Amino acid sequence: MRPVRGEPMKQITASAFAILLAIFVVFTVNAQSPETIWLTANTTAHKTGETVLVTLNVSSSTPIQGFTFQIRYDPDCLRPVNASSLVSGMNGLPLPQLIGLVDGSYASTTPQTVNGVLAEVRFTALKGCQTNLTLESAALAVRTAEGFAAPLAGVLVGERNGPLNIDSEVAVSQPTQPVSGSILALDPPVAERGISGWIIGMLIILLFGGVGIGAYKVFRIGG
Repeated sequence: MRPVRGEPMKQITASAFAILLAIFVVFTVNAQSPETIWLTANTTAHKTGETVLVTLNVSSSTPIQGFTFQIRYDPDCLRPVNASSLVSGMNGLPLPQLIGLVDGSYASTTPQTVNGVLAEVRFTALKGCQTNLTLESAALAVRTAEGFAAPLAGVLVGERNGPLNIDSEVAVSQPTQPVSGSILALDPPVAERGISGWIIGMLIILLFGGVGIGAYKVFRIGG
């Protein structure tokens, strides 16, 4: 069986496009008309353990070949799971994640005209709290006549905040809904945990206790 060459080439092209976009080359393309990106949440009230779904939306008349977004969240209240995009041809490009900040990037080898949902981002509610999701940044990308990736200038960021009220009551377990489109994993890095203060205290107590018992035995034998 002969290997399929089309898919690897598309992945390589998309990766190269993402790299060029990430370093923000000097080219800038002006939008044909005002473009807007904004954030919405499916609902503001959730229970512990439920999936929190937020949507990245766009109003655009300019064909794009990629987009990026950053969403800030409280890691004590929420844990990011994944992002998905139903835009035809858009492929998720994995990026290193930071605790408290979702960093998403998508690219396409062909121009796409999008008016509506760019991506859906899913979080898991960890505990009862009142928190907020904030769209830190968002950008649309196009390819210039020279073949370079460039951010689209003049893009407005509309609604940035998504307030959430998470109840401490644990939600009843429900079947996991299948996710469609190009899925991008958003697992945050594992937090480095040091030794707790009370453990250090107990070790000190045990240490001094051992020294005391040893000294008592030595002096008793000597006596």
